[in-house]
Amino acid sequence: MNLSIKIDGLSELLAKFQKMPDEMKDGLKKGLLQGGELIRAEAAATAPVDTGRLRGSIVVEDMGGNRVRVGTNTEYAIYVEFGTGAKGDSAVAHTTKTGWVYYNEKTGGFVYTTGQPPQPFLVPALYAQQDAVIEAIKRNLLVAL
Repeated sequence: MNLSIKIDGLSELLAKFQKMPDEMKDGLKKGLLQGGELIRAEAAATAPVDTGRLRGSIVVEDMGGNRVRVGTNTEYAIYVEFGTGAKGDSAVAHTTKTGWVYYNEKTGGFVYTTGQPPQPFLVPALYAQQDAVIEAIKRNLLVAL
């Protein structure tokens, strides 16, 4: 699942980071990874649980440069985060179906549904931890000085 957040002035800030001494770049990377871990922990704590697969799949990845990714590789995470069908988040494109039938392997029967409401866990984790992420970055940059 990919989600992008736009930060005004980020391009200018990243250009300044490119001119930093290597020690500060290392501090920035460490702060980003620590911040990513804060978001990962929050998302894992608030993700809905059925089997635990979703919760256990949330990871922090170093994407190179000044980028860190917090996400999951489960194919259904996007449907949990934003919902489906008529019950899904209206800000996200969803099917126009009003209802559909699927086979539920757990119950061994067919189920009619109109979708599922969103159960957001990644986006709220980002917002819940944004101040702590900024502090982790600041702290690691100061240590590098």
